[in-house]
Amino acid sequence: MYNKGLFHDWVPKLVMLLLILLFLVVLLLVNPVYSANISFMVGGTGIISEYFMWGIFAQTIGMGGGLPFIMRFKMRFRSKELMITSLVMMAMMSVVIATTHSAGVIIGACLIFGFFKMFAMAEIVLPMRGILSPKGDNGRFYSLFYPIAIGFGQIGAMISAKFTLNVDWQMLHIYTAALLLACALLCVVVMHNLRFMPKMSLAKLDWPASAMLMGTLLCFSYVVTFGKQQDWFNSSNIRLAVVGAVALTAIFIIRELKVESPLIMFNIYKLGSVRLGLVLLLGQGILMGASSVQNIYSSAILGYNWMNNAYLGMMMLTGIITSGVVAFYWTKHNIPLRMYIFTGFSAYVIYYTILYFKMVPGLNIESFMLPQFFNGYGMCSLFIAVWTYLVARIPQKEMIFSVAPLMVFRSVITMTLFSGIIGWFQYRFQLESVANLAVHLDSILMASNPDVGSLSSVQLGALMAANKKLLGYIIIIGFAFLAFILFHQFGYLKYRIAYYNVRNNPLKNTETSENEDDEISEAAGSIAGIV
Repeated sequence: MYNKGLFHDWVPKLVMLLLILLFLVVLLLVNPVYSANISFMVGGTGIISEYFMWGIFAQTIGMGGGLPFIMRFKMRFRSKELMITSLVMMAMMSVVIATTHSAGVIIGACLIFGFFKMFAMAEIVLPMRGILSPKGDNGRFYSLFYPIAIGFGQIGAMISAKFTLNVDWQMLHIYTAALLLACALLCVVVMHNLRFMPKMSLAKLDWPASAMLMGTLLCFSYVVTFGKQQDWFNSSNIRLAVVGAVALTAIFIIRELKVESPLIMFNIYKLGSVRLGLVLLLGQGILMGASSVQNIYSSAILGYNWMNNAYLGMMMLTGIITSGVVAFYWTKHNIPLRMYIFTGFSAYVIYYTILYFKMVPGLNIESFMLPQFFNGYGMCSLFIAVWTYLVARIPQKEMIFSVAPLMVFRSVITMTLFSGIIGWFQYRFQLESVANLAVHLDSILMASNPDVGSLSSVQLGALMAANKKLLGYIIIIGFAFLAFILFHQFGYLKYRIAYYNVRNNPLKNTETSENEDDEISEAAGSIAGIV
Protein backbone atom coordinates (compact mmCIF):
# COMPACT_ATOMS: atom_id res chain seq x y z
CA MET A 1 0.00 0.00 0.00
CA TYR A 2 1.34 3.45 -0.93
CA ASN A 3 0.70 6.91 0.50
CA LYS A 4 1.90 10.20 -0.96
CA GLY A 5 1.18 12.04 2.27
CA LEU A 6 3.47 12.33 5.28
CA PHE A 7 1.34 11.72 8.36
CA HIS A 8 -0.86 9.09 9.97
CA ASP A 9 -4.59 9.23 9.28
CA TRP A 10 -5.32 10.04 12.91
CA VAL A 11 -3.48 13.38 12.64
CA PRO A 12 -6.06 16.19 12.09
CA LYS A 13 -5.81 18.12 8.82
CA LEU A 14 -5.09 21.41 10.57
CA VAL A 15 -2.32 19.80 12.60
CA MET A 16 -0.85 18.35 9.38
CA LEU A 17 -0.68 21.84 7.93
CA LEU A 18 0.94 23.24 11.06
CA LEU A 19 3.49 20.40 11.12
CA ILE A 20 4.43 21.00 7.48
CA LEU A 21 4.88 24.71 8.19
CA LEU A 22 6.95 23.90 11.29
CA PHE A 23 9.29 21.56 9.42
CA LEU A 24 9.59 24.05 6.54
CA VAL A 25 10.50 26.96 8.84
CA VAL A 26 13.07 24.85 10.69
CA LEU A 27 14.72 23.68 7.46
CA LEU A 28 14.81 27.23 6.08
CA LEU A 29 16.36 28.66 9.23
CA VAL A 30 19.03 26.07 10.05
CA ASN A 31 22.41 26.14 8.31
CA PRO A 32 25.86 24.72 9.08
CA VAL A 33 27.46 28.19 8.90
CA TYR A 34 25.67 31.49 9.45
CA SER A 35 27.18 34.42 7.57
CA ALA A 36 26.27 36.85 10.38
CA ASN A 37 28.41 34.82 12.84
CA ILE A 38 31.56 34.33 10.78
CA SER A 39 33.52 36.94 12.75
CA PHE A 40 32.71 35.12 16.00
CA MET A 41 33.63 31.75 14.48
CA VAL A 42 36.95 33.17 13.34
CA GLY A 43 37.71 34.46 16.82
CA GLY A 44 36.61 31.24 18.50
CA THR A 45 38.45 28.78 16.26
CA GLY A 46 41.40 30.75 14.86
CA ILE A 47 40.37 29.72 11.34
CA ILE A 48 40.40 32.45 8.70
CA SER A 49 37.04 33.68 7.41
CA GLU A 50 37.58 32.31 3.88
CA TYR A 51 37.13 28.76 5.15
CA PHE A 52 33.70 29.59 6.54
CA MET A 53 32.70 31.23 3.27
CA TRP A 54 33.90 28.09 1.52
CA GLY A 55 31.74 26.11 3.95
CA ILE A 56 28.66 28.11 2.94
CA PHE A 57 29.29 27.21 -0.70
CA ALA A 58 30.02 23.60 0.31
CA GLN A 59 26.50 23.34 1.73
CA THR A 60 25.03 24.42 -1.62
CA ILE A 61 27.32 21.97 -3.44
CA GLY A 62 26.11 19.19 -1.15
CA MET A 63 22.50 20.05 -1.91
CA GLY A 64 23.24 20.01 -5.62
CA GLY A 65 25.01 16.66 -5.25
CA GLY A 66 21.98 15.11 -3.54
CA LEU A 67 19.37 16.49 -5.93
CA PRO A 68 19.75 13.88 -8.73
CA PHE A 69 19.21 11.05 -6.22
CA ILE A 70 15.92 12.26 -4.75
CA MET A 71 13.66 10.20 -6.99
CA ARG A 72 15.58 6.95 -6.53
CA PHE A 73 15.82 7.40 -2.77
CA LYS A 74 12.08 8.01 -2.52
CA MET A 75 11.53 4.80 -4.45
CA ARG A 76 13.83 2.88 -2.13
CA PHE A 77 13.06 4.30 1.32
CA ARG A 78 9.99 5.46 3.18
CA SER A 79 9.39 9.17 3.66
CA LYS A 80 9.65 8.66 7.41
CA GLU A 81 13.06 7.01 7.06
CA LEU A 82 14.37 9.76 4.79
CA MET A 83 13.09 12.56 7.00
CA ILE A 84 14.40 11.15 10.29
CA THR A 85 17.78 10.19 8.84
CA SER A 86 18.22 13.62 7.25
CA LEU A 87 17.32 15.50 10.43
CA VAL A 88 19.60 13.33 12.59
CA MET A 89 22.54 13.72 10.19
CA MET A 90 22.05 17.49 10.05
CA ALA A 91 22.01 17.58 13.86
CA MET A 92 25.23 15.56 14.01
CA MET A 93 26.97 17.90 11.57
CA SER A 94 25.87 20.92 13.62
CA VAL A 95 27.48 19.39 16.72
CA VAL A 96 30.65 18.63 14.75
CA ILE A 97 30.92 22.24 13.56
CA ALA A 98 30.34 23.54 17.09
CA THR A 99 33.12 21.40 18.60
CA THR A 100 35.86 21.19 15.97
CA HIS A 101 38.79 23.51 15.27
CA SER A 102 39.72 21.87 11.96
CA ALA A 103 38.92 23.74 8.75
CA GLY A 104 38.75 20.52 6.73
CA VAL A 105 36.26 18.97 9.14
CA ILE A 106 34.05 22.07 8.90
CA ILE A 107 34.02 21.94 5.10
CA GLY A 108 33.20 18.22 5.12
CA ALA A 109 30.42 18.73 7.68
CA CYS A 110 28.91 21.54 5.60
CA LEU A 111 28.95 19.31 2.51
CA ILE A 112 27.22 16.44 4.32
CA PHE A 113 24.76 18.85 5.96
CA GLY A 114 23.72 20.19 2.55
CA PHE A 115 23.43 16.69 1.05
CA PHE A 116 20.93 15.52 3.67
CA LYS A 117 19.13 18.86 3.83
CA MET A 118 18.14 18.35 0.21
CA PHE A 119 16.30 15.11 1.02
CA ALA A 120 14.48 16.70 3.96
CA MET A 121 13.46 19.66 1.80
CA ALA A 122 12.12 17.29 -0.87
CA GLU A 123 9.79 15.67 1.64
CA ILE A 124 8.35 19.03 2.67
CA VAL A 125 8.18 20.73 -0.72
CA LEU A 126 6.01 18.01 -2.26
CA PRO A 127 3.03 18.61 0.09
CA MET A 128 3.70 22.35 0.02
CA ARG A 129 3.16 22.32 -3.75
CA GLY A 130 -0.23 20.75 -3.22
CA ILE A 131 -1.15 23.36 -0.61
CA LEU A 132 0.05 26.48 -2.42
CA SER A 133 -0.79 25.37 -5.97
CA PRO A 134 -3.51 22.69 -6.05
CA LYS A 135 -3.77 22.85 -9.86
CA GLY A 136 -0.02 22.46 -10.42
CA ASP A 137 0.52 26.03 -11.64
CA ASN A 138 4.27 26.61 -11.34
CA GLY A 139 3.98 30.39 -11.55
CA ARG A 140 1.51 30.51 -8.66
CA PHE A 141 3.68 28.22 -6.53
CA TYR A 142 6.93 30.13 -7.20
CA SER A 143 5.33 33.52 -6.46
CA LEU A 144 4.17 32.25 -3.05
CA PHE A 145 6.98 29.92 -2.03
CA TYR A 146 10.12 31.84 -3.03
CA PRO A 147 9.33 34.99 -1.01
CA ILE A 148 8.73 32.76 2.02
CA ALA A 149 12.03 30.94 1.52
CA ILE A 150 14.13 34.05 0.82
CA GLY A 151 12.40 36.04 3.55
CA PHE A 152 13.12 33.40 6.17
CA GLY A 153 16.75 33.47 5.05
CA GLN A 154 16.94 37.12 6.14
CA ILE A 155 15.05 36.40 9.35
CA GLY A 156 17.45 33.54 10.09
CA ALA A 157 20.43 35.89 9.76
CA MET A 158 18.87 38.25 12.31
CA ILE A 159 18.04 35.42 14.73
CA SER A 160 21.51 33.91 14.51
CA ALA A 161 23.18 37.30 15.06
CA LYS A 162 20.99 38.15 18.05
CA PHE A 163 21.38 34.68 19.58
CA THR A 164 25.16 34.80 19.22
CA LEU A 165 25.24 38.25 20.79
CA ASN A 166 23.31 37.05 23.86
CA VAL A 167 24.77 33.53 24.19
CA ASP A 168 27.55 32.13 21.95
CA TRP A 169 28.01 30.93 18.38
CA GLN A 170 28.82 27.39 19.53
CA MET A 171 25.65 27.19 21.61
CA LEU A 172 23.70 28.32 18.56
CA HIS A 173 24.80 25.16 16.75
CA ILE A 174 24.09 23.02 19.82
CA TYR A 175 20.55 24.41 20.08
CA THR A 176 20.16 23.94 16.34
CA ALA A 177 21.08 20.27 16.77
CA ALA A 178 18.60 19.94 19.62
CA LEU A 179 15.85 21.50 17.49
CA LEU A 180 16.57 19.11 14.61
CA LEU A 181 16.52 16.10 16.95
CA ALA A 182 13.20 17.28 18.42
CA CYS A 183 11.78 17.46 14.89
CA ALA A 184 13.11 13.95 14.20
CA LEU A 185 11.39 12.67 17.35
CA LEU A 186 8.18 14.35 16.24
CA CYS A 187 8.49 12.59 12.87
CA VAL A 188 8.71 9.23 14.68
CA VAL A 189 5.31 9.90 16.23
CA VAL A 190 3.27 11.55 13.47
CA MET A 191 4.67 10.22 10.16
CA HIS A 192 3.25 7.02 8.66
CA ASN A 193 5.27 3.93 7.73
CA LEU A 194 3.88 3.48 4.20
CA ARG A 195 5.89 3.87 1.01
CA PHE A 196 5.55 6.63 -1.53
CA MET A 197 5.81 4.23 -4.49
CA PRO A 198 7.03 0.68 -5.29
CA LYS A 199 10.44 -0.21 -3.90
CA MET A 200 13.40 0.12 -6.27
CA SER A 201 17.06 -0.79 -5.93
CA LEU A 202 19.86 1.78 -5.65
CA ALA A 203 22.22 -0.36 -7.73
CA LYS A 204 22.44 1.93 -10.78
CA LEU A 205 23.09 5.20 -8.96
CA ASP A 206 26.13 6.96 -10.41
CA TRP A 207 27.97 7.80 -7.19
CA PRO A 208 31.38 8.37 -8.85
CA ALA A 209 29.91 11.00 -11.19
CA SER A 210 28.31 12.82 -8.26
CA ALA A 211 31.59 12.74 -6.32
CA MET A 212 33.47 14.16 -9.32
CA LEU A 213 30.89 16.90 -9.80
CA MET A 214 31.07 17.93 -6.15
CA GLY A 215 34.88 17.73 -6.22
CA THR A 216 35.00 20.00 -9.26
CA LEU A 217 32.76 22.58 -7.61
CA LEU A 218 34.72 22.43 -4.36
CA CYS A 219 37.96 23.10 -6.25
CA PHE A 220 36.39 25.96 -8.20
CA SER A 221 34.87 27.56 -5.11
CA TYR A 222 38.23 27.23 -3.32
CA VAL A 223 39.98 29.14 -6.12
CA VAL A 224 37.50 32.01 -6.08
CA THR A 225 37.12 32.15 -2.29
CA PHE A 226 40.85 32.09 -1.48
CA GLY A 227 42.12 33.87 -4.61
CA LYS A 228 42.45 37.30 -3.05
CA GLN A 229 43.82 35.94 0.25
CA GLN A 230 46.51 33.82 -1.48
CA ASP A 231 47.32 36.23 -4.33
CA TRP A 232 45.65 34.08 -6.96
CA PHE A 233 48.02 32.11 -9.18
CA ASN A 234 51.09 33.01 -7.14
CA SER A 235 49.85 30.41 -4.68
CA SER A 236 50.63 26.73 -5.25
CA ASN A 237 47.33 25.79 -3.59
CA ILE A 238 45.38 27.86 -6.09
CA ARG A 239 47.25 26.36 -9.02
CA LEU A 240 46.67 22.84 -7.67
CA ALA A 241 42.94 23.55 -7.20
CA VAL A 242 42.68 24.82 -10.79
CA VAL A 243 44.38 21.69 -12.13
CA GLY A 244 42.08 19.54 -10.00
CA ALA A 245 38.95 21.34 -11.21
CA VAL A 246 39.96 21.05 -14.88
CA ALA A 247 40.96 17.37 -14.57
CA LEU A 248 37.78 16.39 -12.70
CA THR A 249 35.64 18.30 -15.19
CA ALA A 250 37.24 16.52 -18.16
CA ILE A 251 36.88 13.09 -16.55
CA PHE A 252 33.30 13.84 -15.55
CA ILE A 253 32.25 14.91 -19.06
CA ILE A 254 33.92 11.89 -20.68
CA ARG A 255 32.22 9.57 -18.21
CA GLU A 256 28.80 11.18 -18.67
CA LEU A 257 29.02 10.80 -22.45
CA LYS A 258 29.76 7.08 -22.16
CA VAL A 259 27.60 5.79 -19.29
CA GLU A 260 24.15 4.35 -19.91
CA SER A 261 22.42 6.46 -17.23
CA PRO A 262 24.20 9.84 -17.09
CA LEU A 263 23.86 12.11 -14.10
CA ILE A 264 23.37 15.18 -16.31
CA MET A 265 21.35 15.50 -19.51
CA PHE A 266 23.52 17.63 -21.80
CA ASN A 267 20.84 17.83 -24.48
CA ILE A 268 18.87 20.41 -22.46
CA TYR A 269 21.55 22.99 -23.26
CA LYS A 270 20.39 22.90 -26.87
CA LEU A 271 17.18 24.62 -25.77
CA GLY A 272 17.15 28.34 -26.46
CA SER A 273 15.35 29.08 -23.19
CA VAL A 274 18.07 27.31 -21.20
CA ARG A 275 20.89 29.16 -22.95
CA LEU A 276 19.12 32.48 -22.44
CA GLY A 277 18.41 31.53 -18.84
CA LEU A 278 22.11 30.93 -18.23
CA VAL A 279 22.88 34.42 -19.54
CA LEU A 280 20.29 35.89 -17.19
CA LEU A 281 21.72 33.88 -14.29
CA LEU A 282 25.09 35.37 -15.17
CA GLY A 283 23.63 38.87 -14.86
CA GLN A 284 21.89 37.92 -11.64
CA GLY A 285 25.18 36.64 -10.22
CA ILE A 286 26.97 39.89 -11.09
CA LEU A 287 24.32 42.07 -9.44
CA MET A 288 23.97 39.86 -6.37
CA GLY A 289 27.74 39.54 -5.98
CA ALA A 290 28.08 43.33 -6.04
CA SER A 291 26.11 43.52 -2.78
CA SER A 292 29.45 43.07 -1.00
CA VAL A 293 30.08 46.75 -1.78
CA GLN A 294 27.31 47.69 0.66
CA ASN A 295 28.77 45.37 3.30
CA ILE A 296 32.17 47.08 2.95
CA TYR A 297 30.54 50.50 3.13
CA SER A 298 28.40 49.73 6.18
CA SER A 299 31.17 47.95 8.10
CA ALA A 300 34.35 49.84 7.19
CA ILE A 301 33.01 53.36 6.67
CA LEU A 302 29.87 53.58 8.82
CA GLY A 303 31.20 51.23 11.51
CA TYR A 304 28.10 49.00 11.65
CA ASN A 305 28.41 45.75 13.61
CA TRP A 306 26.89 42.38 12.70
CA MET A 307 23.53 43.29 14.28
CA ASN A 308 23.22 46.45 12.19
CA ASN A 309 24.05 44.49 9.04
CA ALA A 310 21.45 41.87 9.96
CA TYR A 311 18.93 44.67 10.43
CA LEU A 312 19.79 45.93 6.96
CA GLY A 313 18.88 42.46 5.67
CA MET A 314 15.51 42.68 7.44
CA MET A 315 14.83 45.92 5.53
CA MET A 316 14.70 43.80 2.37
CA LEU A 317 11.52 42.03 3.52
CA THR A 318 9.17 44.69 2.14
CA GLY A 319 10.76 44.38 -1.30
CA ILE A 320 10.69 40.58 -1.10
CA ILE A 321 6.99 40.54 -0.24
CA THR A 322 6.22 43.09 -2.96
CA SER A 323 7.99 40.97 -5.58
CA GLY A 324 5.87 37.97 -4.56
CA VAL A 325 2.66 40.00 -4.89
CA VAL A 326 3.70 41.29 -8.31
CA ALA A 327 4.67 37.77 -9.44
CA PHE A 328 1.31 36.39 -8.28
CA TYR A 329 -0.52 39.08 -10.28
CA TRP A 330 1.74 38.47 -13.28
CA THR A 331 1.08 34.74 -13.34
CA LYS A 332 -2.63 35.09 -12.62
CA HIS A 333 -3.12 37.27 -15.71
CA ASN A 334 -0.66 35.30 -17.88
CA ILE A 335 1.50 38.31 -18.69
CA PRO A 336 4.71 37.52 -20.61
CA LEU A 337 7.67 36.94 -18.33
CA ARG A 338 10.14 39.25 -20.08
CA MET A 339 8.93 42.49 -18.51
CA TYR A 340 8.85 40.95 -15.04
CA ILE A 341 12.49 39.97 -15.51
CA PHE A 342 13.07 43.53 -16.70
CA THR A 343 11.60 44.91 -13.44
CA GLY A 344 13.96 42.70 -11.42
CA PHE A 345 17.09 43.96 -13.17
CA SER A 346 15.71 47.52 -13.06
CA ALA A 347 15.27 47.26 -9.29
CA TYR A 348 18.92 46.29 -8.91
CA VAL A 349 20.03 49.20 -11.11
CA ILE A 350 17.93 51.61 -9.02
CA TYR A 351 19.35 50.09 -5.82
CA TYR A 352 22.96 50.60 -6.88
CA THR A 353 22.23 54.07 -8.28
CA ILE A 354 20.71 55.21 -4.96
CA LEU A 355 23.62 53.64 -3.08
CA TYR A 356 26.06 55.46 -5.38
CA PHE A 357 24.66 58.90 -4.56
CA LYS A 358 24.02 58.18 -0.87
CA MET A 359 27.53 56.93 -0.10
CA VAL A 360 28.76 59.49 2.45
CA PRO A 361 30.60 58.99 5.77
CA GLY A 362 27.69 60.00 8.03
CA LEU A 363 24.70 58.14 6.56
CA ASN A 364 22.18 56.93 9.16
CA ILE A 365 20.68 53.46 9.05
CA GLU A 366 17.15 54.70 8.21
CA SER A 367 18.47 56.01 4.89
CA PHE A 368 18.92 52.40 3.72
CA MET A 369 15.20 51.63 3.77
CA LEU A 370 14.52 52.70 0.17
CA PRO A 371 17.60 51.12 -1.45
CA GLN A 372 17.07 47.92 0.56
CA PHE A 373 13.49 47.77 -0.71
CA PHE A 374 14.77 47.71 -4.30
CA ASN A 375 17.50 45.27 -3.28
CA GLY A 376 14.93 42.84 -1.87
CA TYR A 377 12.60 43.25 -4.82
CA GLY A 378 15.39 42.70 -7.33
CA MET A 379 16.74 39.62 -5.57
CA CYS A 380 13.40 37.85 -5.10
CA SER A 381 11.94 38.77 -8.49
CA LEU A 382 15.01 37.45 -10.31
CA PHE A 383 14.94 34.25 -8.28
CA ILE A 384 11.32 33.76 -9.31
CA ALA A 385 11.38 35.00 -12.90
CA VAL A 386 14.74 33.75 -14.18
CA TRP A 387 14.33 30.31 -12.63
CA THR A 388 10.76 30.02 -13.92
CA TYR A 389 11.85 30.91 -17.43
CA LEU A 390 14.88 28.63 -17.25
CA VAL A 391 13.04 25.43 -16.29
CA ALA A 392 9.75 26.16 -18.08
CA ARG A 393 10.54 24.19 -21.25
CA ILE A 394 12.73 21.45 -19.77
CA PRO A 395 10.87 18.11 -20.04
CA GLN A 396 9.65 16.95 -16.63
CA LYS A 397 11.33 13.55 -16.97
CA GLU A 398 14.70 15.27 -17.42
CA MET A 399 14.12 17.90 -14.75
CA ILE A 400 15.56 15.87 -11.88
CA PHE A 401 18.81 15.35 -13.84
CA SER A 402 19.00 18.93 -15.12
CA VAL A 403 18.26 21.10 -12.11
CA ALA A 404 21.40 20.19 -10.12
CA PRO A 405 23.99 21.71 -12.53
CA LEU A 406 21.74 24.72 -13.15
CA MET A 407 21.34 25.24 -9.41
CA VAL A 408 25.07 25.10 -8.69
CA PHE A 409 25.75 27.37 -11.68
CA ARG A 410 23.51 30.03 -10.14
CA SER A 411 24.27 29.59 -6.44
CA VAL A 412 27.93 28.52 -6.55
CA ILE A 413 29.66 29.32 -9.83
CA THR A 414 28.23 32.77 -10.57
CA MET A 415 28.08 33.89 -6.93
CA THR A 416 31.60 32.77 -6.00
CA LEU A 417 33.11 33.91 -9.30
CA PHE A 418 31.70 37.42 -9.30
CA SER A 419 32.04 37.90 -5.54
CA GLY A 420 35.73 37.12 -5.91
CA ILE A 421 36.17 39.28 -9.00
CA ILE A 422 34.29 42.23 -7.48
CA GLY A 423 36.29 41.90 -4.24
CA TRP A 424 39.54 41.93 -6.20
CA PHE A 425 38.52 45.01 -8.22
CA GLN A 426 37.45 46.80 -5.04
CA TYR A 427 40.88 46.15 -3.56
CA ARG A 428 42.67 47.36 -6.70
CA PHE A 429 40.51 50.48 -6.93
CA GLN A 430 41.19 51.21 -3.27
CA LEU A 431 44.96 51.08 -3.83
CA GLU A 432 44.56 53.34 -6.85
CA SER A 433 42.49 55.80 -4.80
CA VAL A 434 45.09 55.88 -2.03
CA ALA A 435 47.79 56.66 -4.60
CA ASN A 436 45.70 59.45 -6.10
CA LEU A 437 44.97 60.98 -2.70
CA ALA A 438 48.62 60.73 -1.68
CA VAL A 439 49.55 63.13 -4.46
CA HIS A 440 47.69 65.93 -2.64
CA LEU A 441 48.81 65.14 0.92
CA ASP A 442 52.12 65.31 2.69
CA SER A 443 52.73 63.39 5.88
CA ILE A 444 54.89 66.15 7.40
CA LEU A 445 52.22 68.76 6.64
CA MET A 446 49.53 66.60 8.26
CA ALA A 447 51.70 66.07 11.33
CA SER A 448 52.27 69.82 11.86
CA ASN A 449 48.71 70.82 10.87
CA PRO A 450 46.19 68.29 12.26
CA ASP A 451 43.26 70.13 10.73
CA VAL A 452 44.54 69.45 7.22
CA GLY A 453 43.78 65.76 7.27
CA SER A 454 44.64 62.39 8.71
CA LEU A 455 45.59 58.95 7.52
CA SER A 456 42.23 57.57 8.65
CA SER A 457 40.37 60.14 6.55
CA VAL A 458 42.56 59.21 3.59
CA GLN A 459 41.67 55.55 4.08
CA LEU A 460 37.94 56.31 4.29
CA GLY A 461 38.16 58.53 1.24
CA ALA A 462 39.93 55.79 -0.69
CA LEU A 463 37.28 53.25 0.32
CA MET A 464 34.43 55.48 -0.79
CA ALA A 465 36.18 56.39 -4.04
CA ALA A 466 36.83 52.71 -4.81
CA ASN A 467 33.23 51.75 -3.95
CA LYS A 468 31.78 54.50 -6.10
CA LYS A 469 33.97 53.60 -9.05
CA LEU A 470 32.98 49.95 -8.72
CA LEU A 471 29.30 50.84 -8.39
CA GLY A 472 29.57 52.94 -11.54
CA TYR A 473 30.77 49.92 -13.52
CA ILE A 474 28.05 47.71 -11.99
CA ILE A 475 25.36 50.23 -12.97
CA ILE A 476 26.67 50.28 -16.55
CA ILE A 477 26.57 46.45 -16.64
CA GLY A 478 23.02 46.59 -15.28
CA PHE A 479 21.92 48.93 -18.07
CA ALA A 480 23.54 46.59 -20.60
CA PHE A 481 21.43 43.69 -19.32
CA LEU A 482 18.31 45.88 -19.37
CA ALA A 483 18.94 46.68 -23.03
CA PHE A 484 19.54 43.00 -23.77
CA ILE A 485 16.26 41.98 -22.10
CA LEU A 486 14.30 44.75 -23.81
CA PHE A 487 15.41 43.84 -27.32
CA HIS A 488 15.74 40.06 -27.07
CA GLN A 489 12.91 38.03 -28.57
CA PHE A 490 12.41 35.71 -25.55
CA GLY A 491 10.72 33.17 -27.78
CA TYR A 492 8.15 35.64 -29.09
CA LEU A 493 7.88 37.52 -32.35
CA LYS A 494 10.48 40.23 -32.71
CA TYR A 495 9.60 43.62 -31.18
CA ARG A 496 6.48 42.19 -29.50
CA ILE A 497 6.52 43.83 -26.06
CA ALA A 498 3.05 45.10 -25.22
CA TYR A 499 1.07 42.50 -27.15
CA TYR A 500 1.38 38.92 -26.03
CA ASN A 501 0.07 35.47 -26.74
CA VAL A 502 -1.06 33.49 -23.73
CA ARG A 503 -0.42 30.25 -25.56
CA ASN A 504 3.34 30.93 -25.63
CA ASN A 505 3.58 32.17 -22.04
CA PRO A 506 6.25 30.16 -20.19
CA LEU A 507 4.58 30.86 -16.83
CA LYS A 508 1.37 29.14 -17.82
CA ASN A 509 1.32 25.51 -16.77
CA THR A 510 -2.17 24.18 -16.20
CA GLU A 511 -1.27 20.55 -16.76
CA THR A 512 -0.75 18.50 -13.63
CA SER A 513 1.76 15.67 -13.29
CA GLU A 514 0.66 12.39 -14.73
CA ASN A 515 2.87 10.23 -12.52
CA GLU A 516 5.01 10.36 -9.41
CA ASP A 517 8.23 10.98 -11.33
CA ASP A 518 6.86 14.23 -12.76
CA GLU A 519 5.76 15.41 -9.31
CA ILE A 520 9.21 14.80 -7.86
CA SER A 521 10.87 16.47 -10.83
CA GLU A 522 8.72 19.58 -10.38
CA ALA A 523 9.54 19.57 -6.67
CA ALA A 524 13.25 19.39 -7.52
CA GLY A 525 12.92 22.58 -9.55
CA SER A 526 11.13 24.21 -6.65
CA ILE A 527 13.72 23.18 -4.08
CA ALA A 528 16.56 24.46 -6.23
CA GLY A 529 15.00 27.89 -6.31
CA ILE A 530 15.58 28.50 -2.60
CA VAL A 531 19.28 27.57 -2.57
